[in-house]
Amino acid sequence: MQFCEKVNHQFSKSLLPRRDDTGNKGSFGTLLSICGARDMPGAALLSGQAALRCGVGLLALAGPESVRRAAAVVLPEAVQLPMEENREGLMTAEYYERSIAGYTRAKAILFGCGIGRGASVGGILTRLLNRDSRPMVIDADGLFALQQSNPRAVFDRPVVLTPHMGEMARLTGWDIPYIKEHRADCARALAREKNAVVVLKDHITLIAAPDGRTWLLEAPNSGMAKGGSGDVLAGCIASFLAQGLPAEQGACLGVWIHSRAGALAARKYGRTAMLPRDILESIPAAILELESPDTFCETNI
Repeated sequence: MQFCEKVNHQFSKSLLPRRDDTGNKGSFGTLLSICGARDMPGAALLSGQAALRCGVGLLALAGPESVRRAAAVVLPEAVQLPMEENREGLMTAEYYERSIAGYTRAKAILFGCGIGRGASVGGILTRLLNRDSRPMVIDADGLFALQQSNPRAVFDRPVVLTPHMGEMARLTGWDIPYIKEHRADCARALAREKNAVVVLKDHITLIAAPDGRTWLLEAPNSGMAKGGSGDVLAGCIASFLAQGLPAEQGACLGVWIHSRAGALAARKYGRTAMLPRDILESIPAAILELESPDTFCETNI
């Protein structure tokens, strides 16, 4: 593996946005989250809560009615943007102009967590890529939509792609054993091809920028190998993009906080029993370790 800079406590501390005590919610960015479907409302809720925990000033959730009903209870901090729901429980592209394009105050967009797979999802992504220039995080089913509806897309704005090994194989055509053996080279290649920051998720996480710079976080934690953990990570990264960090810095900081929160959750609940919601609830403690000048982080991450 070629040289990769380590993502650790000190590096992450240098990236954490400083809070202005004279600021207001507008001072800390607005994130537009286009996530969730009738069968997967939890992905939108986990990613949205993670974004807020990581400091974004305002979260706007564009989701189908079934997701918004759940968010009214679990995520009361979010602004609700209505999106029509089709018979499959997916958002429809026809509501793009009303709910998404018209919400211009958002500084960044999170797309794809639990959004489902269907032509309507690809239609929303196509409209975003053709008509919107805001920074984006594309995660989960958003990556499926990217491969299906816009396979040759080269981004002209800051974008973070967050594939796990299976998604990386689908995006690139390489098989998983090859990707695991050449993970840094593969991440760099996709980053160059798409002009995007790539967060290649596994027990070793690689972050690659289009210019070839690469960062590594090696902190295996089997407790995080549960559905929903990736949604929490996507929300963390998107939060920092909305707060104004460059894509590669937002990705590195989000990866560290997510990993550290997972380590704290494992300490409290054990790796077998911990849940993604426990990672979410451990984010404040992870951030406090970065904010406190005298906090000692006993791990290498």
